[in-house]
Amino acid sequence: MLSVPAADALADISRDQADDDSILIAVPAARLLLGDLPALHPALAQGLKILAELGARTQSDDPCRFTDPAGHRRLVYTPFVLHLHLAAFAKCYEQLPPPLWAVCEDALPRAVELARPAGHGAGARTRDDDLAPELWQALCLAQFARLTSRDVELELADAIVHDALTQPPAVIADAPHPLRLHHRDESIETWTYRELTSLHALANLALLRRNRQWSVRVSRVARYHLDHTQPDHATTEPWGVFAFLWSPETRPFAQQQLHDAAARHRGRLSPLPAMLLADAAHALSQFD
Repeated sequence: MLSVPAADALADISRDQADDDSILIAVPAARLLLGDLPALHPALAQGLKILAELGARTQSDDPCRFTDPAGHRRLVYTPFVLHLHLAAFAKCYEQLPPPLWAVCEDALPRAVELARPAGHGAGARTRDDDLAPELWQALCLAQFARLTSRDVELELADAIVHDALTQPPAVIADAPHPLRLHHRDESIETWTYRELTSLHALANLALLRRNRQWSVRVSRVARYHLDHTQPDHATTEPWGVFAFLWSPETRPFAQQQLHDAAARHRGRLSPLPAMLLADAAHALSQFD
């Protein structure tokens, strides 16, 4: 359902098309999530080297380090690019030639510093309704912890998620609810974008940590958006699509996301939606 359109769209993009500040540097990592492609192993190592160089810089740097093909710079792009590289490395590290494996291993600790930008740790969110920086930080830290067997990093990731999910709004029994309340001074489109990018990270965290409590939260948030979010309020980029595909009752929202993403580009996905679908296909592949 997801792999074929994502693979077709990503296959047309070569590494040479991507500047070091473009999200397109993550295309090889996204393609590796869809299948075993040894020819892309050097590009994966190169991508991790670029991330390591960025991570080694001072944390006063602009956290919006990556741009999309339309020239937009988003806070969530940096951890998303890092997440794809960590996921791809976790999937194929046993197949990497020793020299490339050594490059990746050396780059990982510096690259993961991008998950700790100044001012975006637990308890220091940019807005009281924006959980995306914290949840994406936790996701990348948890991935790194799994790769390196660093329990302290895993404990930190869990603590960040716990802090984020115990903030308002209050959860009422089994009722569907958003992750964050919508404030009057924020456009519905901006709020929805923050909701879906946050939900994307939380769904991956729930799967990675096999955490039932978090997966229930994902289900309730997804149900809320199925019931309340209008198609014209949601981005045509399918953030969180895995969260909606997880439960059969919320799959209609995912189907609408896929339709909107394809319709915007006359039936063919653009790079960012294709990478998002590759990530979702990889998540779904981890189920029996």
